Amino acid sequence: MTIKVSEKFLRLAGAVACIVGLAILAGCGVRQKVIVTSEPTGAVVSMNGVNLGRTPVEQPFLWFWYYDFIAEKKGYKTAGVRKRFRSPVWLWPPLDLVMEAMPFYVPSVKRVHIKMDPLQDRPAPSYEISEQASSS
Repeated sequence: MTIKVSEKFLRLAGAVACIVGLAILAGCGVRQKVIVTSEPTGAVVSMNGVNLGRTPVEQPFLWFWYYDFIAEKKGYKTAGVRKRFRSPVWLWPPLDLVMEAMPFYVPSVKRVHIKMDPLQDRPAPSYEISEQASSS
């Protein structure tokens, strides 16, 4: 038993296969980034020991795992926070292969906010000179 396939169908199937192949080859994939903010703004922040700069700051990351953030600013206590970035459902196997082959970027944005407490203001020491101490 032979099946006759029209030439029109073969051309259409070939065109669809080329389009799908080009889309897979030109896949843009998933772009992960973290946005770090602080209260007060302008704190110097580091992620796993790597200096990112002053807040607010954006930084790409590769792995969904634990990250340590430390923020420092003059006049404020140094603050740190550990965050675990969990992967979104669309990056679980086998969906991750499909998402990486998409012909557009798929954003995955995580946000971290660090609140820092001000240092305790110490009163200036007062020096009083007593009359008895100065006369001897």
